Amino acid sequence: MIQHLFPPSTRVNRIVPKRTFIDKLGANARMKEHFTRDVVSIEWFAKLAPSTLNIADGLDVHEIVVFVVPLKDKECPDDIFVFIDKMMPRHLLFILKYEEEVCMLINYKQAVSGNSELQYKVIRTYRSPWMSPQDMTVNLHHHTMDGLYESLVRQIAETLITSDAPKLKEAIEQTSKQEALQKEIVALEKKIAVEPQPQKKFLLHKQLTELKNKQYGKR
Repeated sequence: MIQHLFPPSTRVNRIVPKRTFIDKLGANARMKEHFTRDVVSIEWFAKLAPSTLNIADGLDVHEIVVFVVPLKDKECPDDIFVFIDKMMPRHLLFILKYEEEVCMLINYKQAVSGNSELQYKVIRTYRSPWMSPQDMTVNLHHHTMDGLYESLVRQIAETLITSDAPKLKEAIEQTSKQEALQKEIVALEKKIAVEPQPQKKFLLHKQLTELKNKQYGKR
């Protein structure tokens, strides 16, 4: 199916019982239902690490676990994969399978410091389009594990990251701000369209101009 994506040195090919995730990660009733209703099985397909790739260890990323997850429902929500990712002390890449199609899902996450029960905080989830397995490609060439992880996030996110900031964290933060600003603009445009009073409409237009100037970096 996707054997061409990862070198033989990285392959694990081990089924992990769903009960392991439910019990060890402390799944609540809603999450247990997701595992039962939406997921067929979970296979630990590959391990991306300095020991399996010709790559240096990272400061933040030491291992990327690749899980292959056949789904019962193509519209399976992302929250089950967010739940797994927040609780595991490794970075994860999910390859989802439904019938004859596959897609990749990755959660960009950051370590949580302090006495939190969570290992990580998921900042953003990205999915690739669904495609046939033979059309799926992934570039694993990088010098460090940190760089490989960031590269995988960018490969899967593609145009969903609109900022050209060189550091991934900054690019995602800037993209989120741009998206929030765009939502404000759309909401304000709808408000202007139905505002009957000229004076209020004028003031709303002024606000809209300020938001658009901010959007395009004008003062």
